[in-house]
Amino acid sequence: MPKVIINDVEMEAKPGERLVSVARRNAAHIGFVCGGNGVCQTCQCRVLAGADQLNPPTAVELAWMPERRLAEGHRLACQASIRGQGPIEILSKAEELRRQAVHVVQPPANEQWVDQLNPLVDNVLKLWVDQLSRYPFNLINAVRHAGPVRFTNPSDDVAQWVDDTFRVGSMMLTGSAAAPRVPGQGRAEAALDNAARDVRRAEAEVKRLS
Repeated sequence: MPKVIINDVEMEAKPGERLVSVARRNAAHIGFVCGGNGVCQTCQCRVLAGADQLNPPTAVELAWMPERRLAEGHRLACQASIRGQGPIEILSKAEELRRQAVHVVQPPANEQWVDQLNPLVDNVLKLWVDQLSRYPFNLINAVRHAGPVRFTNPSDDVAQWVDDTFRVGSMMLTGSAAAPRVPGQGRAEAALDNAARDVRRAEAEVKRLS
């Protein structure tokens, strides 16, 4: 079974599985909004080890990221699939920014908060510059890949993102992730509640008549 380490935590994975799937199953801190279509860019990560154990960058990644960024090991977790046994180690961009922000609020010993602010600002600016430098071709390619309906109506993805955010927050606060919700779970729970309420009403009516 491939060995994958995401944000310093070792996780179980399967051959051919996408990194974003491994991360989400284990409530790792990684972005996920567009259903894995390479549109939202929130699942960006940096491969620290085992780049040769992943598939080559896809057309979507080539459209969004300049060659310099790809050469530095940056990938989209929704496009990167496991092709070997590892070890593969990545740091998600979301987690990297979170750690930098924490260092601004709580600087390491003998350091000032402003010293920690510079790397954070530099990191964010590089992201924006990389995106804008390839606009609008990156956006056109993303829409072509995901489809205009998927791109303009990501409601299911947003709902899943909210659920993932809750699970990641639970993992950070308690050390264990809340159980993932399945598509339609909310509607199913509501239907069960309504059915149970109808049963109680029927039982009450039977008792009244008897």
